[in-house]
Formats: sequence, structure tokens, C-alpha cells
Amino acid sequence: MKKIIQTFLPIFILSSQVFAIAGFGINLNQSMFSIDKSTSPLLIKDPDGGDPLNVGSFTQNSFDNGYGVGGYLYIDAIPVVDIDIEGSIIGSLYDFSFANAVDTVNQQFGWADASGYITLQKKIFKLSIPLLAKAKLSAGIGINNHTSTPMINQNMLTAVIPDGDLENGNLDPDELITYLDNNKISASGFHIQGGLQFKLLILDSFLFYRHVIADDVIPGAKGFGSLNLRLGMGF
Repeated sequence: MKKIIQTFLPIFILSSQVFAIAGFGINLNQSMFSIDKSTSPLLIKDPDGGDPLNVGSFTQNSFDNGYGVGGYLYIDAIPVVDIDIEGSIIGSLYDFSFANAVDTVNQQFGWADASGYITLQKKIFKLSIPLLAKAKLSAGIGINNHTSTPMINQNMLTAVIPDGDLENGNLDPDELITYLDNNKISASGFHIQGGLQFKLLILDSFLFYRHVIADDVIPGAKGFGSLNLRLGMGF
């Protein structure tokens, strides 16, 4: 054990003297947004072949925020700026209902977004504890890409439930996957971010805020913010 400590301790101390030239780890985040409630007529086919009949209402309830997890890789060996690459998935559950004159059926569905980020970061200032730890404040700008699921509506339900029987039919998982793939929402945009990195020997942690500017990732919004906590290793 003593030999192991003597072998690796100088490496740990050396790595603590400068910020890592590269690092990786996991990213946990809370995305901050709000999706409004929406209500539309509940329509069924007219057995006589006329216009669809309005028999009630379909409601997608409002909900706030999403939570996600992902991974990151950064490179700090390039002069002037650092390169940061991240992939993550965020999601949230929400309620919906459909009602007629007799009954109301309440159910729950999910919204999800898979995203990728490339960011150029610049150190603003840094602090250090000799031989042990360092902290630095950074700011960055970058591009992002997103693929998100559509919000549930009557069209989705009738497409994934055999014969479109909302009250008595069972959802077909294969049809749901096909529908979500055919109706996924793709968007791209840019973002700005800023936050603090703390390094203890080869252990890294980050806490930062990111603001994304991209249309339609969040229905009806042009962007959203997120708080991010990273835990990883730097070398």
C-alpha cells in the first residue's frame, strides 16, 4: 500500500497544480420551462358520413420543468478556449384527460428531449489551494441540437389505439413508437452558459447555468434555461 501511495501521489499532486487537459463524467440537470394547458374538441366519426361530431373535450394539462441526465467530455489543452461536448436526455410527466357528457377519463403521459451541445468556454478567473484544489469561473457560447416528442392529443391517441376507441381500446406500443418517430420534433439553436468548476486532485465538479435559444423544443417557447451539476474526473 505504501508503494502504491508513493507511486500515484505525485501524479495526483501534479494534476492538481493545473486544470485537467481533458475530463469526462456525468451531468445532472433541471430544465426550467412552463407548458400551458390546452383544450380541444373531442371528435368522433359521424355514422351517417357527415362532419365529425363534437362529443366532449380533450385536455392536455399544464406542467413545469424537466429533469435529466447525460454525459460530458471537455478538452482544456487548446490555447485561449476550452471545448466542451455534452449529450443529455430530459423528461417530464404530465396529465391529460378526455371528457364527454357522462364521464371524464384522466391519464398521464410523458414528454422527453434528447439533446447535444458543443460549447467553447473561456476562463474568467481562477483560485487555487496549493497542492490540493483549484476553482475557476468560466463562461461559454455554443450550438445545440434537439429531438423531442410531440405533445399528446386526440390524433395521437386514435393513431395508437386500435379502431380509435379511446374509452375501451388498449394502447399499441409498436404503433406508439412509430407515431413518435414519425412526428418527432427536431430543432437546433445556440446557447450561453456560465458557472464554477471545482477540482480536487483528479476529481472534477461543475455547477453552471445554461440558457438555450431554440424554437419549438419547448412547445410555444423560443428557449429555456437549465441548472447543471457535473461530477467526473479530469486528467
